[in-house]
Amino acid sequence: MRKNPRRRILVLGSLFAALTVTSGLLLAIAPPPLAGQAPFDNLWAAERADQLDAIFKTKLALKAGQWQYIYIHQSGSTSARQSDLSNHFVIGNGRGWEDGQIQMTQRWNQQQPADAPPGAKSMDPACITISLVGNLDDQSPTPLQLRRLAQLVSILQSQLGIGSDKVVMVDAPGSAAGIGSHFPESSLRQQLLP
Repeated sequence: MRKNPRRRILVLGSLFAALTVTSGLLLAIAPPPLAGQAPFDNLWAAERADQLDAIFKTKLALKAGQWQYIYIHQSGSTSARQSDLSNHFVIGNGRGWEDGQIQMTQRWNQQQPADAPPGAKSMDPACITISLVGNLDDQSPTPLQLRRLAQLVSILQSQLGIGSDKVVMVDAPGSAAGIGSHFPESSLRQQLLP
């Protein structure tokens, strides 16, 4: 059998052209990237408490006295969901987001009130909401989730002047509005600022 160099060049050239056209078409139909999502807006994990200062670099400036409460609750699901973004902050458990990873949502970045979690009738517009990913009626939060939560609550308290009596955790078994029966509330309360 005789090799035909001209045919080989024609086949390779056609293959290259087809791949180039296909790549161009795929780029043309690709969805645009999410707008307004700087890296610190999405997922980040602070290794030190002082790195949490980034949460105060929001698109809209914080208004004095705007935030008066901190409400902590469970997500009610074992992994992170899009609906968790109706909170101001979400702390991952290693399923969907890294363990201890804090998501600062657009609600916080835009200084907007959070939605009430499923099981709650309403949410005070002066309340910062923090959701821990997990069904905390079935399992405990991870140690890293608890450490990040304590860091986040402490910095919010100190920067916004929110006393420990204004950090709210509700006992509502079987509801995402509650903190969950496996949450160590007394341990967290000991770490809060007065």
